[in-house]
Formats: sequence, C-alpha cells, structure tokens
Amino acid sequence: MGVTAFVVYTMSTSRPSQAMAANAAEQHAIEQWCASGLEPIEGGGCFAPPSEMRWPVPMIVYLHGRYGPNEIDEEMDRQSRVMHLATAKGYAVLAMHGVQGECSAPDMKDWWCWPSNERNANDAPAFVKRIDDTIARARERLGAGPNLLLGFSNGGYFAELIAKRALDRFDAIAIAHAGPIDVPPAKRETPPILLVTADDDLSDADMMQLDDELTRTKWPHALVAREGGHALPDWDIDSAITFFDRARKEPLPFSPPLATRSVRPRIVDAGEDAPSVSDAGEEVGVDGGLDLGDL
Repeated sequence: MGVTAFVVYTMSTSRPSQAMAANAAEQHAIEQWCASGLEPIEGGGCFAPPSEMRWPVPMIVYLHGRYGPNEIDEEMDRQSRVMHLATAKGYAVLAMHGVQGECSAPDMKDWWCWPSNERNANDAPAFVKRIDDTIARARERLGAGPNLLLGFSNGGYFAELIAKRALDRFDAIAIAHAGPIDVPPAKRETPPILLVTADDDLSDADMMQLDDELTRTKWPHALVAREGGHALPDWDIDSAITFFDRARKEPLPFSPPLATRSVRPRIVDAGEDAPSVSDAGEEVGVDGGLDLGDL
C-alpha cells in the first residue's frame, strides 16, 4: 500500500499531554497517514477529488474507527476503499485522522481515536474546528457543495456526537457499527442519518438501541443491515453513498427502501411514527462485550 508523507501539525484540546503530544510515534504514524490515491491537505486530512468533476461536487468526510500502531495497514485499506468507491461515483473524499491519547481506556493510550463518549465529549469542539478548517481548504479546490459525514465504529460515535450536539453542519450522516451516546441534544435542524449494522457485530444491539432512540425523537433516519461482523466492507460504503445520493433528492422514509442483507427481521427505513425492531439479544452491548464508544 503506497503512502504519502504529511507535515506534522498541532492543535490544543483539554488534554494536550495525551491527545496532542507530538511524539515520535505520532510523527511516524502521520508520515504513513494518507493511503495511495489521497494527498495530504492543510489542516490534517487526506484528500482526493472525484474521478470526474461535476459541480457542485459532493464531499464525503470519513472518520476512521479506533486503531493501534500495529493496525495502520488495515486502516489504510479502509481509507483507500472509501476513496475508490466514492470518487468513482462523483464524490470527493476527505479522510480525517484522530489522535493518540483520545481513547479513554488507559491501555489504548497509543491508539488513534475520536471523542466518542460522555468522558471525552468536551474535547469534540477542538476536533470539529480542525475538521472545519480542513473542509474549507478542500472547498477552495472544489467550490461550494454538499458535505456528507461517514463515521465507522469509534468514528461513528464521534459522528453521532457531532450531530446530537450540533457541532457542525452536514447535509447527511452515515453511522456504521457504533451505538448511542448519552449526551443532551442541541435544538437544531436534524440532518438525515443512515445506520449501518451487521447481524454478528457485537455493536448490533447498540445500533438497534440507537435506531429506537432516533425513532422516539422523530429524527429522520434509515437503517440497513447485513450478515457478518464488525468491519467496513464495500457493501457498507456503497450503502452510505446510495443513502447520500438519495437523501439529497428525496425525504425520508425512502420508497423503495434501501437494500438490506440481514438474515434477521428488521424494520428498514422506519418512518417517524413507525416502531423499531431489535432482536439482537440483551446479552451483548455496553455491559456485555464490545463498547467502542467507551474508550
């Protein structure tokens, strides 16, 4: 996997000694930051224009899941696939990068994470400021256009935090394999949200809980599910792109609904007053296993 060098940058948050330290490990990771096909852009992101420019250009801002120093190649693969699938369909891609020390778990101090839970939610505005600055640099190249947010796993929790606290304005948001965050929502316009889950993912029960929450609060959203576990395969990325395409043209609930591959019965593209279905089992979730937002 080819990589592109990147200039080290700094920013301040409430925990500079952990999350923002410019140590040797951080610099080494930044030098391997952008997957082949993306280029570093001022502000701390990796940018790729669409294969064919058609104005106004939609842009997907991609937030990765948590990963450690030994998992850089896996993240570069995800970043690369998001770029290839999106740019082929007319989207620009801006892949942003979390920081070491933002995971709440002490044994993950050298992992790259985003603000994702009640304990580090106050760090979020500084991260959003960096994202906004980088979006502005990308838009200088592309011109004005819709901005869409795709968050995977730990990045999905951060995407939800951005939406609930109204920290930024995106035209639509896709949250893949994350779960609910207990933070008070701000009063504002609610962008349409796509939830992407999987039958054998330990976060599936939490995603269904988030589906229930969005339904109760009448937040326009759709749900798609597939077989398999915790990952970001091409099907998930394609589902997000399809959702972004349609959300910019038609209101929710979609008719016909988005395609799903779940082997479990679920209500997909539930309307504002429709009930939600969760049959993932109560033994899995925050208290039973994977909790990618509590790191």
